[in-house]
Amino acid sequence: MLNKCFPLLVLLALCSCARPGSNPATAVATQTESSQVSDQQPAQLDVPMSPLDPAITQSELSAYTDIWQRIRQQMHIQVPPRADIRREIAFFASKQKFFNEVANRAEPYLYLIVTELEKRRMPVELALLPIVESAYNPAAQGKGPAGLWQMVPQTARNFGLKIQHGYDGRKDPMSSTLAVLDYLQHLHDNLGNDWLNAVAAYNTGEGRIMAALERNKARGKPTDYWSLQIPGRYVQTMPKWLAMISLVKNPANYQISLPPVANRPVVGSTRIAGAVRLQQAAELAGIPLNQLKKLNPGFALTTTPEGKDFPLLLPLETVETFEKQQHLLKKVTVAAAPADEKQRYKVKSGDSLGSIAARYKTKVASLRRLNQLKSDQLQTGQILLVPAGKNTSATVARSQPQSYQVKAGDSLWTIAQKLRVDSEELRIYNKLAANAHLKPGQSLRVPGASVSSTKVVTTTKQTKSVYTVKKGDSLDRIAKLHKIKLADLLKWNQLQADSKLKPGQQLRVAPVNRQS
Repeated sequence: MLNKCFPLLVLLALCSCARPGSNPATAVATQTESSQVSDQQPAQLDVPMSPLDPAITQSELSAYTDIWQRIRQQMHIQVPPRADIRREIAFFASKQKFFNEVANRAEPYLYLIVTELEKRRMPVELALLPIVESAYNPAAQGKGPAGLWQMVPQTARNFGLKIQHGYDGRKDPMSSTLAVLDYLQHLHDNLGNDWLNAVAAYNTGEGRIMAALERNKARGKPTDYWSLQIPGRYVQTMPKWLAMISLVKNPANYQISLPPVANRPVVGSTRIAGAVRLQQAAELAGIPLNQLKKLNPGFALTTTPEGKDFPLLLPLETVETFEKQQHLLKKVTVAAAPADEKQRYKVKSGDSLGSIAARYKTKVASLRRLNQLKSDQLQTGQILLVPAGKNTSATVARSQPQSYQVKAGDSLWTIAQKLRVDSEELRIYNKLAANAHLKPGQSLRVPGASVSSTKVVTTTKQTKSVYTVKKGDSLDRIAKLHKIKLADLLKWNQLQADSKLKPGQQLRVAPVNRQS
């Protein structure tokens, strides 16, 4: 699949870097430093909170045979006649092959994304963002961002996506879509209810747009995107996305055609258990393994990781067949180092497996096995698991482990929920088999206890309103644990969507004035 993806990825790289001198087709245009320089200053755009026209019924939308028609019928975002947008329109309009390949890639996912946007009453134009982010390639991988939406790791974790050895939720097309739409809605609600501000913040970071918005407020100026005057180098996605809106809305005006994409679901979502072979899953679904992996590039190995189940996309007509037979899936052993004996290393330019092995006093063969590598070739920015030294900060940061005595009816999952630790980490920490049965009276060690006995003397009100971050926590997990909105958790603690959490950090999980 990589060979097929390469030309499209190169094109996207050119799109991201297209500036005078780098592309003959656009060399006549001069790139402006600020996104505000234009032939015509656009009026403040009124993008409604609920972009769907109430006069349009679902039956009317479903009557279209082509999803592009469904999108056009609901477009509301205006595109101003700016020079930077016109350059991007001219660039993409000369790339018919690009649109052919995008339509082919988007077919399994576009209907699901559009209908999810409709359900949330968000602008359908957001479904075009993956075109300029990844060319609708769910397996796309940059130095940091990944997936259809090119989400960065920390924001992905904070919005509930799993990123672990053998699995990257950013490359799961539907899980990543739900997380990104949650994130975009959060940005919209906190940045002046302006969808252009939201997309700009997704591109450049919430802090930059928030600072510009507050600056305009202090000066009595408007806070719509066009009034913020964000330098163009920080929001390079914006003119591309707005150009794509124009191209999709009126392709004939630009002498391009959009290959039809079915206005109906072609894939369905189910779940697959942890630690099973993907080959067997494909056989039970009655499809080739390469088709299963193409739809589910979040799985990096030949097996699903150990732990709970994972989302799985299958051709719609095969979902029922798979679900009826999935009890036949055989559990397999997945080789992985214990959680307290490995750490992550980001590959730098010039690194080799040999140099990394020497640095961490391990063997190249061990690194290959631990990361299930098929070759010794590394890419800058790639994340490797490496054996940790005896005095790693991860070990030092842990509080003293506690012990827990198993009671009748206990399972690893119920114990983990009770003690607020990860069940898989609890299993590995105690060197238990994946199918281990616990016995009443059995003693378990509990990793990384969040509070010591000296900290339990806090008042009831403090305990309920303040939470101490544990290793492996994310903002999404903490919000769900305390049954609060993620947006509220961010607001009460003055955090941003990409804020990093540290074990021991205290977070407010209730408003200051709420009574316990």
